[in-house]
Amino acid sequence: MFPPLCFVDVTSGVVPEESKETLKNDISAEEFDLITGANSEVKFKFKLVEMFQNWGLVANR
Repeated sequence: MFPPLCFVDVTSGVVPEESKETLKNDISAEEFDLITGANSEVKFKFKLVEMFQNWGLVANR
């Protein structure tokens, strides 16, 4: 049902190509990109800072 994603050696984290292909065929392209980290950009935001920016107390950057 699920492709084998368990790692024997956790430090290297290498997923076999066969498992990647099986996973790619079973889920949508968007989900595959999310899982594999393709095009992943993390942006940290803080609600308190956003509130101060909206009130004009902190300059927008």
